[in-house]
Amino acid sequence: MKLAISNGAAGDALYSEEKRILVRGSCVDVPIYVEKETYDLKTCVFGHIFRETIIVHNRRSVPMKIEVEKPKQIEGELQINPVLAYIQGNKEQAIQVRFCPTVDFLDKNQQYRDVSRRSVPGAFRIPVRVVGADQVLPVHTALVGTLTSSDIRFEPSVVDFGRCFVGASVMSRLLVINESLLPQRFVFVRLPGILSVAEVPVDVCQEEAADGKGGETAVLDSGVGGGCGVLLPKEMQLCITYSPDAATETNVKLLLKAIAGQLCAQEFTLQCKGQGVSPLLALSSSNVEMASIPCNVVSKESVIISNVSKVPYVMHMILPPPELSGLKATPVCCTLAPGQSQRLQLEFKPTEEYVNLLHEPPKTPEEGEGEGGDAEAESPPEPKASSGQFKMERLRDIRTNGGRRWEGTGGRTVHASWKLPICMRVKAAKPEQTAKKEQIMYLGISTCVLPEIVTATPAVLDFGQVTAQQRRILPLTLQAEAGVEPQDLIVEALPEIQCFTVLNASRTISGKPFRLMIEFHPRQVQIYQSVLQLRTQSTHIQVPLRGRGVRPVLKIEPEDGVLRLGSLVHSKESKDSTKKEFVIRNDSPFELSYSLETVVPADENYVGPPCFTLTPATGVVEANGSRTVLVTFRPHRPLALFREKVLVNVPNQKEPTYLYLYGHCFKYQVYAMPGMTFGPFGRAETRGPSAFVDALSVGIRSGANPETGEFSYPQAQQTEFSLAFGKEDRTQFLLIGASVGAAPGNFDFQIQQSDFSKYFTVEAPEAGAKPDKAAKGAVKPGELPIKVLFKYSPDEKTSLKYGDVQLDLLGGIGQWITCKVKGVLSGGVVPQGEPPTQEITVELRAYLEQI
Repeated sequence: MKLAISNGAAGDALYSEEKRILVRGSCVDVPIYVEKETYDLKTCVFGHIFRETIIVHNRRSVPMKIEVEKPKQIEGELQINPVLAYIQGNKEQAIQVRFCPTVDFLDKNQQYRDVSRRSVPGAFRIPVRVVGADQVLPVHTALVGTLTSSDIRFEPSVVDFGRCFVGASVMSRLLVINESLLPQRFVFVRLPGILSVAEVPVDVCQEEAADGKGGETAVLDSGVGGGCGVLLPKEMQLCITYSPDAATETNVKLLLKAIAGQLCAQEFTLQCKGQGVSPLLALSSSNVEMASIPCNVVSKESVIISNVSKVPYVMHMILPPPELSGLKATPVCCTLAPGQSQRLQLEFKPTEEYVNLLHEPPKTPEEGEGEGGDAEAESPPEPKASSGQFKMERLRDIRTNGGRRWEGTGGRTVHASWKLPICMRVKAAKPEQTAKKEQIMYLGISTCVLPEIVTATPAVLDFGQVTAQQRRILPLTLQAEAGVEPQDLIVEALPEIQCFTVLNASRTISGKPFRLMIEFHPRQVQIYQSVLQLRTQSTHIQVPLRGRGVRPVLKIEPEDGVLRLGSLVHSKESKDSTKKEFVIRNDSPFELSYSLETVVPADENYVGPPCFTLTPATGVVEANGSRTVLVTFRPHRPLALFREKVLVNVPNQKEPTYLYLYGHCFKYQVYAMPGMTFGPFGRAETRGPSAFVDALSVGIRSGANPETGEFSYPQAQQTEFSLAFGKEDRTQFLLIGASVGAAPGNFDFQIQQSDFSKYFTVEAPEAGAKPDKAAKGAVKPGELPIKVLFKYSPDEKTSLKYGDVQLDLLGGIGQWITCKVKGVLSGGVVPQGEPPTQEITVELRAYLEQI
């Protein structure tokens, strides 16, 4: 230590000197001391007991007396024990402090407020002073901490849900305020089944906090369970959902138990009110989760809305703007009669604009660079919103329209949830009563857009127009994006009534594309639609399937379907044949598939091909085109008439189309057969005796040559004909023709003279033979047979009146008359060993009135 000395005089009288002073001292520990300068009681809750122990030490080897001078004891709140004590030498003494503050502790004891922590409410500092009997210096310490409450407060104090339809839900926000500085564990106990508690989603709280407008979000789903948890020293937002199960009034008290630290649990009650109402319209599902799909893919779901009331209701659904939601619904407005149901088709199609909705679009070049650009440049530019403000405005628009949107990590997924209002009113309500009659229920819809992991090509599988009961197969190519893990494909079953079928089995999709073959087989003429659901462990794909069953327009030529293939001379090897064509025409703009099916077969050939063959028997006729079918007649035996009925089978025709085939086969080239009309026929008209025994050789017996044993078919040519004229008939005819061959044939018919021959004549107009008692002519080989006409010409009918008497009762009296006609067929091919001509006898029978 330096000490400067000076007299302050001037001149030689000045005296100054510097002295050095050495100061020495030593510190001796006091006998009585405490371990800590302060004892921190941390946070103390009003009404609970907190204890602390102050340890006082004695350094001396002899006992010392101590006394606690401060603080003074406060009855029921602050107690110190003991206040007076003796500490043995080199020992310690524990002083117990019991602290149980009340709510007004600091108000009554202002001296204990901690002035060093004025900003901390409830901060306290209680000084403690301990004195020793032989120690001059007292021992000081302090009890410090913070006082707080353990109360929990609800806003609102009473939750009123109002009216809610049975089967629907109503949400109400609840603000739970923890007035304590300590976190409290809480749980809602004995919660009724119609009530549930969940936390408000974090993203909703963040959006509302950033926007500065709370309580505007309509969709509060997807929050974690809020029935129990930890309530931090601040407010907490919960959602209470009311889902009535009956049309009754609800008035319950929710019981919440909370524990702060290791203290005893406290109970708090919250009153909840609500009224369950019987629904007017019932929804098959009140919440619809649309399939998670990539961008530019369509997801479809449907909801059935039923009118369960006894009066008709008008339903109107309010949809958010498509650019915000990507949603469409059909119908949005309809009238439902009592008991009527309506399918509501929902469609979600996210686009690039929808996915990038929260991102500000790139700036475009400013307009006005041409004429008038200078004038516009003088005007001050409008302030542009930042990207954060742009996103906040879009989120505000979504919340305003009843939705909520959030994005996954990195923005790879986009999630949205909507509450769509469905307004209802009685159809018969008067206009002035509409406001009172309207009621609202809500339909929840959740959507999700995933990154495109698997691509389906084409996005919509359209089969176009397919003939009913025909098949068309189209491929669906699935390609996994590069760098993704192998995708295990799961194909959901398609409804059978929609006529779509997946033909091949699914497999794992990796680097190579996989083709899924889809078949469309319409059963009826109508439009078919379905959705193919494809799932993997990472994505979900929906491919719309479309197709239309159509009915082609079938026409044939000839239009009546009758095809006469003429006559052939029988040959043992059945080498000869005749051929004709008919045309299948398609008069529709889509292809036609046909098959020719025999309905009524001709005489069977048991040892060879059938007598009628059609080529091609099946095929496809292009749109507005035609196809020629060749019909071949190759008889295996002599028979006057071969006929076969063939169905031109084209699926789903209004009326069936048939083809009627006729053919003849004789041993002689020139033939005669009974007159008939070649037209449509049925199975009943073709029934006759079986020709089985005539078609097989059974050795030497009837029909076999006795010398060679070779089988011989019976004669197909009739030699005797009987033509009967009905009461009003005046003409009968035979068919005369010549089978395919080189030589022509001739015929000659003579009416034999008799008592009644004068009433009959014969003619052949096609051969140039006029009506007379004889008719001759020639027939050309291979052409259709001509008609030989037999006419009956009785006397003119006379009057049955005799004088003044009318003899009507005698009308019709007469007799049957007959007349013989001899016919000779000649020319053409004659069987070996047979006479060159064929003699034919024709009996003409008619009824002759004689009065």
